[in-house]
Amino acid sequence: MTTARIEPALDGVRGATRIPHSKPHMQRALLLSLLANAPSTIMNPAWSSEAESLFSSVREFGLDVTGQDDRSLHLSGVGKSVKTGSAKVSVVGSAFNFRAMAAVACLSRGETVLEGNAAMLKRPVTEYLSFIPELGGTLTDISDAGHLRTRIRGSSRLGGTATVDTQHSSQVLTSVLLIAPLADRPVRIRCTNAGAVGEGYIGLTESMMRRQGAGIERDGSSFVVHPSVYDAGMHELASDFTALSYLAGAVATAPRGSVTVDGYYPSELSSEREFLAVLERLGIRTAYDPVERRLRIEKGDPAAEHVEIDGRNIPTVVPTLAAIAPFVAARVTLRNAAHVNNHKCRRVDVMIRELTRMGCWIEPKHGADGRVDGFTTVGRQAPAGGVALESHGDHRIFLSLATAALGADRPSVLGGAEHLHASFPDFLTSLNTLGAGVGPAA
Repeated sequence: MTTARIEPALDGVRGATRIPHSKPHMQRALLLSLLANAPSTIMNPAWSSEAESLFSSVREFGLDVTGQDDRSLHLSGVGKSVKTGSAKVSVVGSAFNFRAMAAVACLSRGETVLEGNAAMLKRPVTEYLSFIPELGGTLTDISDAGHLRTRIRGSSRLGGTATVDTQHSSQVLTSVLLIAPLADRPVRIRCTNAGAVGEGYIGLTESMMRRQGAGIERDGSSFVVHPSVYDAGMHELASDFTALSYLAGAVATAPRGSVTVDGYYPSELSSEREFLAVLERLGIRTAYDPVERRLRIEKGDPAAEHVEIDGRNIPTVVPTLAAIAPFVAARVTLRNAAHVNNHKCRRVDVMIRELTRMGCWIEPKHGADGRVDGFTTVGRQAPAGGVALESHGDHRIFLSLATAALGADRPSVLGGAEHLHASFPDFLTSLNTLGAGVGPAA
């Protein structure tokens, strides 16, 4: 495990840096490029370990690379004629990749074995793949103690009605939607919850599908997708607003700060707009210059003495908001985030526990079903720090705890820097550029 020493940002943070392009856009662009029987181009590709794993998987199913440089990726897809060139397709530790490739495997007339690592056995993955038999495919769980593993076979009459859980994740719905136009019969999708978590990511999937010619009928929490084909795609990726959250967090937790993000491209994600509005209420101001493509982040005053946040549509930034909340000049309560505990670790629980160890006062909030679904805390705290924190193998926990550690009185040591490649590989370099003291632990 690689550890980092995070010094208190006593002099604040100031300067300019950059953030990665959007991982959610990259994931969908790769899948749509595979499913289009036409050339596609991805501009500003967002490479991370999870994107590279998905890239390897879609190439196993037939995606061809026709050209590539630092700013563009030129691809040729296979439409519904997907195939697997090897006995099994590995998705390592990404639940999104597993669910998406499980859906793609439904289009194959052959047999596909998907394999994830041991950590995925602890996550709710296979129990939400019931759409496969509902649409006419077959699914067999062949996991062992060291791997999550499924055997999937598609159908020559793929289609029908599938019921998709949207209480715990939006990823399964995205996966079914993406393959639905290539089914042999109309696909009807019924969601288990009217208020799906991560609605912004569902909207992103719909928007990108429609731009490539898919016809989607939506009535509240129900969808109908008729057979069609995907047109050629031109995907210019936006910036990753979740990566932005960690720089906004540095401004929030440091005594003072002003950070400029160069080369910022806003997205159509409603989750991004909602997060920026939450920052504003917490007293973290952002100003965007569309000509220069620069986003400026500065600290101000919260909009109220008590800021209440709904985490339903902003799951990826809930850990960041937990890190920010003890430092702003307001009481903060966040609810409707139980689904965030279904990720690489129990993110809400872990953030509460690790922030408490650092010296923050932060307590869990529980939903009507008794599950932890958020937190509450008071601001203007000055935690002691000076402890060894653990990211539990989760890049978003590492990034969020590093943000909080900037506001502590004493240096903290944080394990798990090797996982930054999953989303923001240059984060520690960016912090040093902004004047924070970050280095390897002794």
